[in-house]
Amino acid sequence: MRGNLLGTTDKRHKHLSSTLRILPDEIIAEILVRVPASSVVKFKIVCKSWNALISSPRFASDHLHRSTADPTMTRPRLVFRSDRGFEFFSVQSVYKNPSAPTEDACFQMDDDVHILGSCNGLICLTLLNRNRRWESIRLWNPCTRLASDWLKIRPEGPMFGDYIYGFGYDHVHDNYKFLEGSLAHRYKVHTFGSNSWTTIIQDHPFYPLQSIGKFVNGTLNWAAHTRNNCFKWVILSFDLANESFCPMSLPNRDHSDYSYSSVFFTMLGVLRNNLCVCFNENYSRLVLWEMKEHGDGVQESWTKLVTISSELLVPRRYGSQLLSFRALYIMENDDVLAVSYYSDARKLVMFNANVGQLTHTNLCEPGLHSCYVYHESLVSPSHLGLPCFLYGSTTD
Repeated sequence: MRGNLLGTTDKRHKHLSSTLRILPDEIIAEILVRVPASSVVKFKIVCKSWNALISSPRFASDHLHRSTADPTMTRPRLVFRSDRGFEFFSVQSVYKNPSAPTEDACFQMDDDVHILGSCNGLICLTLLNRNRRWESIRLWNPCTRLASDWLKIRPEGPMFGDYIYGFGYDHVHDNYKFLEGSLAHRYKVHTFGSNSWTTIIQDHPFYPLQSIGKFVNGTLNWAAHTRNNCFKWVILSFDLANESFCPMSLPNRDHSDYSYSSVFFTMLGVLRNNLCVCFNENYSRLVLWEMKEHGDGVQESWTKLVTISSELLVPRRYGSQLLSFRALYIMENDDVLAVSYYSDARKLVMFNANVGQLTHTNLCEPGLHSCYVYHESLVSPSHLGLPCFLYGSTTD
């Protein structure tokens, strides 16, 4: 007898349907909120009431809060741009089989579409114009495949130097924001769903090292040095709620361990929803620190997580040297997944924070420079008042 969506026979499905009809709506919601997003989204076709429940902003919010507390529900994946499109790899598959991780999905995308950030299951995309400058941005949920319309943006001035950008969630006002700009040409913040930009008029004496801001607890963050001293480093943090910049302290270090050039390989990452920073200590070792209490801005907030010794920094071949890495994800056994920055390549690596063992995966793509950890959710651009449509097709 032919099976149906729920994997039951027609006779058993009639019995199940009768059972579900006598269950209170609150019980059904409590059951479905415990199901991973990629599974529960398929249940929208069971009946109209389930479709309304699963599509509602309240259910998406409840589901997000529960899944955030249980990482197995969000099924964390790595996503990056490649020649094939947007490739998704399960974090678990990378850990279990680093030499041949399993690709979960690959979405075909035009060459001029790129990723600017990921937060709560939403990915911020940009559309490049013929001059390779950002023309528009949109929100996209790969789990539900719903996307918003393109929003026109017009970055002012050059998109290099002290130009920065970032995408994140403002939990105080329950909205998503995108920041872009530079000190010379002002910073602008767009709140999705508001159809408006806010210009930030605030001076600060810092020069960000990388353009992209790391999202942590309602803030976007950059490693930056003062404009007149490249050895004086801070975390430049932008609060998405009050839309203002402030500096936070980095770990205390002995500057004798740093050459003029090695300090420029300082790199931020995010582990366990905590900000972390990797330092290149005079090309002899890499040291990863984790900030346990974000926002304190004090030295005691930092904990040294792992040191990669000089023996592991030996060039893989002539002209190739491990310069830094950007931490992406950490497992319960303290195995860290990171993008390594060699002098001639970007490569996905794993290392154990307890023993310092370094393992290379077979993922080596230029697009790893913009690799993100994606957690699936039911959050939709429509919940922000944005018109939505299905977007993105997978390759066979």
